[in-house]
Amino acid sequence: MAKYLDSIQPVLLQDELDGGALFAAAFEERQELVQSFLSGPGAVAQERLRALDDASPHNWLDDNFWLKKTYLPSTPHKLQLVPEDVVTDEGQGFTPWQIRRAACLVQGILDFKHRMESQELYPDTTRVGIWLRHCTSAIFNVCRVPQRGCDYLTTVAAASSPWASTIVIMAHDFFYALRVFDPETGAPLGKIVEDVLKRREQGQTAVRVGVLSSDERDAWAENYAHLRFLSSRNARSLDAIQESLFLLSLDHWPAPSIPLEETNLHLVFPNPVPCDLHQHQQRTRAPPALQNRFFDTPLQLIVERTTRAGACGEHAAVDALIPSVASGVALSGGMEGAPFAGSETAESKMCGRGEAEFTSRVHWERLDFVTSSHIVTAIADATRRAEALVADSDRDVLYFKRFGGDEIQHASGYPPDAFVQLAMQLAYYRIHGRTAPVYETALTRSFHHGRTETIRSLTRESFAFVLACGSGMDQTWEGNPVAKREGRDTDEASPASPSSLRALLISALRAHAQLTRAAIAGRGIDRHLRGLCNILGTEWSWLDGGRKTTEHMSCTRRSEMSREHENQGAEWEPGHRVALFEDPVFYKSRTWQLSTSGLREGWYFRGTGFGAPFADGYGTSLDPLLSSIKFCIDSKYSCSSTSTNRFMGHLHYALTDMWGICTSNWE
Repeated sequence: MAKYLDSIQPVLLQDELDGGALFAAAFEERQELVQSFLSGPGAVAQERLRALDDASPHNWLDDNFWLKKTYLPSTPHKLQLVPEDVVTDEGQGFTPWQIRRAACLVQGILDFKHRMESQELYPDTTRVGIWLRHCTSAIFNVCRVPQRGCDYLTTVAAASSPWASTIVIMAHDFFYALRVFDPETGAPLGKIVEDVLKRREQGQTAVRVGVLSSDERDAWAENYAHLRFLSSRNARSLDAIQESLFLLSLDHWPAPSIPLEETNLHLVFPNPVPCDLHQHQQRTRAPPALQNRFFDTPLQLIVERTTRAGACGEHAAVDALIPSVASGVALSGGMEGAPFAGSETAESKMCGRGEAEFTSRVHWERLDFVTSSHIVTAIADATRRAEALVADSDRDVLYFKRFGGDEIQHASGYPPDAFVQLAMQLAYYRIHGRTAPVYETALTRSFHHGRTETIRSLTRESFAFVLACGSGMDQTWEGNPVAKREGRDTDEASPASPSSLRALLISALRAHAQLTRAAIAGRGIDRHLRGLCNILGTEWSWLDGGRKTTEHMSCTRRSEMSREHENQGAEWEPGHRVALFEDPVFYKSRTWQLSTSGLREGWYFRGTGFGAPFADGYGTSLDPLLSSIKFCIDSKYSCSSTSTNRFMGHLHYALTDMWGICTSNWE
């Protein structure tokens, strides 16, 4: 709890600047709340967590809370990965090269799966290998299933399942199950495309089940149950989707490019992104009317008619790194060499693993749906809601190429991530005139079934640096002054000297590096706080007294526990409200106006992304490369105070200013 008190200090300091309570008084109040928690409900919660950990097959967090309380009760979490382009055109329909590239990508994914299972890649001799092999198994033959109140994940499909060795193809919103295909020609993938075109010529239209999966989860749960009830054919098709290896979408619509001279005209800072990147990303994550997508699978490959490719994934089963690793391995093979000429095809690798009961002549079949007036209306409603969400997304990519991770490490002596995180805080401050709580992801992959921990990147040290540097080294971009809060004038503050700015910068970088090491080592606070908060409900009372021994504890700790249990009964009873968790500062410290995550394996991707979790904030995916930095940024048009374009501009100049502070020889 001492770490929690440290983490809220910049929040309280900002409240004071905004005209709230004085820091000293507010901090003392929070210390009393924490002490009250520790002497009452905290002791009960901690002992319950220990008992739950003893009773859990893997660990208390992953087995009990991570999915049920974090991901599955809420809206879908989708990951977008956008690889490099190959060729562009403005036609529509399907192309032979599109089919061939799709064949190669699927071959690459299957090859990655085979090599992971055989431990040719990342063997179990390392912790990373154990962790990655476990996580990789969760992106194949797994699906999120809607259920009112709380969704669930399917277990990995058994080898005896008729769909265990199939992939599902989507084209013009039609679904197909495909066991294997020949990467040399793309057949029978080409046969599926022919069948789609034939059905279109006959006037058939698909039942757009995919868009239903984008809807609010309880609405999708109702429509899902209705679909299964309507027809056994629907149930069979849904089973095939859920038990298949993964999905492949073949998109038929044009992907127009913008002439280079027409790009970035609205920017006043250099941003050398590929000229058609925005359109490519938009069509990958949210195609017209959300066609040709099914959002409940951990991995869905997407291949445009231009042969450009992307992927999206449902986030509950695994973290973003896993599908990016798999997609990166598939992309590394390109479209030449082994995928076309190799004698060992995807078919031969999948043989003997419970392949579907198809005949040797037919390797694919249609997965059709029976509809009703209720489903037709639901599809129209889901499409309308999804299009509104997409239209509200203000998303763009910043390619910063003045320097990269290598130069940052050399100049500052600290990891580039710390430098970039501080730059984002500075950019936010220069726009909004205040700091904001920051979420950053840290992987806990050294632990059995480890997922992530939060790095609370807004520290007292970063707060001091941002306020000192907020007005810019010379001037903010576009010559705009820093935004002002009522009652104070930022420009009247005495400017910090260059040497003191560098000292503040290094202090902030050091603090961030320490937080990062602690989070990776499992010594963060947010997962623990979530557990303490969740386990105090009456449904967990069965854990009271569940630990049969206290031999692992020191004598001092056993005495403390005895005193705590004597005192807690009079002050707090299980099921009662907990003052600490109802404190506005507790909530505010977890309201991440800056939600950030790095993706270190995205070498082949032009951009990755996720949405801003709060309507008045930013969602930022970042990738510090050796000599450049990629930022994929999302905010909401509906919020008048946020702007992705403005944030990118301030971020560019924040990085530039900090580089000057870090590298100049100050007297």
